[in-house]
Amino acid sequence: MKNTILITDVLDRYAGVTITGAKTTRKSFNISCPYHNDRNPSFTVYTETNTFFCWSGCCDGKSGDVIDVVRLSRNVDTKEAIKILITDYGVKISENKETKEWQKKRANRRQTAALQKQLNQKLIASIDTLKRIESKAKLGLASIKTIEDMEQTGELYHVTTLVNYWLDCLIEHDPVLQFQTLQEVERFFVKLKMQME
Repeated sequence: MKNTILITDVLDRYAGVTITGAKTTRKSFNISCPYHNDRNPSFTVYTETNTFFCWSGCCDGKSGDVIDVVRLSRNVDTKEAIKILITDYGVKISENKETKEWQKKRANRRQTAALQKQLNQKLIASIDTLKRIESKAKLGLASIKTIEDMEQTGELYHVTTLVNYWLDCLIEHDPVLQFQTLQEVERFFVKLKMQME
């Protein structure tokens, strides 16, 4: 947009600058600045770069472009100046390949962050549940006094070993291992729930 709309047209349309006397075929020419009381022409228009520069410090002492002309002339912010130019000149913003790639990467990052958040929530919930199971299993093992008790609760040894293994896997920094372990743990929880019913 900055290069497709001529700065001379924009100065005429929004700043009321008539550039009839200036030699617009040159790479640059000076006119009176439309943004301050200017006795000597201190506003240089650069036709090659489609920019301007006010030697008295308008545009915060920086080079300006067509967007800045609208911004200064209409006293609006940059976003609003762009909207005005799009509306008035019927500019179509074409999405180039780089923009589409950037949007795709941004969407992928958001999706990855959302998946990571879900994984973290499941990890925390599963670790909490496994810790509770481990505590109950240890209490059950501590209550073994006789061989009969051992026969009834002996399976708790296997449970505590398995729970410890799963806890180790869940705190690893390997998402694939964590995901596979979560699936195993989920199946274990379902089996445990069925046994309790």
